[in-house]
Amino acid sequence: MKNDSDKKFALKKSGAIKEEKNNNENIKNIDSSFLIIFICMTVCEAFSWFSSTSPSTTLPIPVVKWPFDVSKQNSTVDQEIRIREYRSYYFALRFEFVTKGSQERIEADGDRVLALVDVDMSTMKHKGINIPIHLKISKPDTGSLLPKLIYEDTILTHGTYAGAFGYHLREIIAIDLKPGIYRVEVNTIEDRPEFLGTPTYLQIEPHSQIKFLPGSIK
Repeated sequence: MKNDSDKKFALKKSGAIKEEKNNNENIKNIDSSFLIIFICMTVCEAFSWFSSTSPSTTLPIPVVKWPFDVSKQNSTVDQEIRIREYRSYYFALRFEFVTKGSQERIEADGDRVLALVDVDMSTMKHKGINIPIHLKISKPDTGSLLPKLIYEDTILTHGTYAGAFGYHLREIIAIDLKPGIYRVEVNTIEDRPEFLGTPTYLQIEPHSQIKFLPGSIK
């Protein structure tokens, strides 16, 4: 009888040991699963952060503008942009005038800026001051060591092509650009002290009427 009892006890003890071992294995498996999930989440978050902060995803997309002091020689703008749509884009000078204060002040500053860029309101004659601008557009993301030159020239800008309350736009060039990353380098060639105190910007915006279908991209 004692032997039978000892056998039963030994079997129970062996079963308990196996059960405990299985439980420990299950705990280890659960811990490993949680560890794998944690590592995956950490990697995903790191990749998401890197993608969202990498230069290729944070580059500005037209319409964009940057301060550009055209009153003095060798004023420069050097920026990169991302183009998403194959279409024509205006590279332009944006001249701003005051939009706050008395009506008299707003009209006076508006007439002053308009006379600088296009029409002298006192004589109703085109009198805008020409500004020579050197513009270079290149494409750095070509897979080669050297960027691809898209456009480079010096343009004598004059007149305006558009405007609204608070600003006038003068065309530098209108150019067709395919999707990709572009570097834009602009600089003034001569002093134009008449524009001192007039807020001026380089602005890039889509041409409202010229757009190409995806099948046109080669």
